[in-house]
Amino acid sequence: MCEYCLANDPVSLTGVRRKMRPTEMPLNVSEDRVVGSLCMERAIKTKEKVFEPGVLAEANRGILYIDEVNLLDDYIVDVILNAAAMAHNIVEREGVSFGRPSRFILVGTMNLEEGELRPQLQDRFALWVEIEGIADPSLRLDVIKRREEFDRDPGAFFHCHIGSQEELSKRILQAQECLSEVHLKDGLLEKIVDIAGSMALYGHLADITIAKAALALAAYNRRREVE
Repeated sequence: MCEYCLANDPVSLTGVRRKMRPTEMPLNVSEDRVVGSLCMERAIKTKEKVFEPGVLAEANRGILYIDEVNLLDDYIVDVILNAAAMAHNIVEREGVSFGRPSRFILVGTMNLEEGELRPQLQDRFALWVEIEGIADPSLRLDVIKRREEFDRDPGAFFHCHIGSQEELSKRILQAQECLSEVHLKDGLLEKIVDIAGSMALYGHLADITIAKAALALAAYNRRREVE
């Protein structure tokens, strides 16, 4: 997977090509680290105003991952929401203004027992997946064995499973390539609208997300039509 991002030079915004990768947002991150700031060291030494990109710039055209997203400080949440809404991050520091593209896929994990997610941020997550513990004794035993293998030799464990990981990546890329060929019949679209309507949803995000997810799942399963 590859994508385009902007180079660190704020003057000549040349495009460079690199692999898509997740960028993790720490819980105790500062606003300057999120949006970027001036490099004070260079400003003092050379009197040059050089902008240091933040986490949002690193996540551009990629994935922004937040663990324990419900525990993120409110003012950081507001910064993320603004960047996500405008697909652009504007930073003003010491009379200097910098602008950077900020388009990213937002992925977060949380424990419901530790608090709710702010409604404004919750609306930015198109899909919600609930993870449950494993009850099957044979699967639980397999988890223990795999953990023991990893603790004993992480490198060998990685090489043992690299084949299945590469196969998964290949399958995802193939799904991306054939996604435009997958069809969703009007009858299923009407079903989607009925589901969203029965839940009294005023917006259209749910309808659109269900349709997109259905198309993606069909493409991943090598089907040309949503069932």
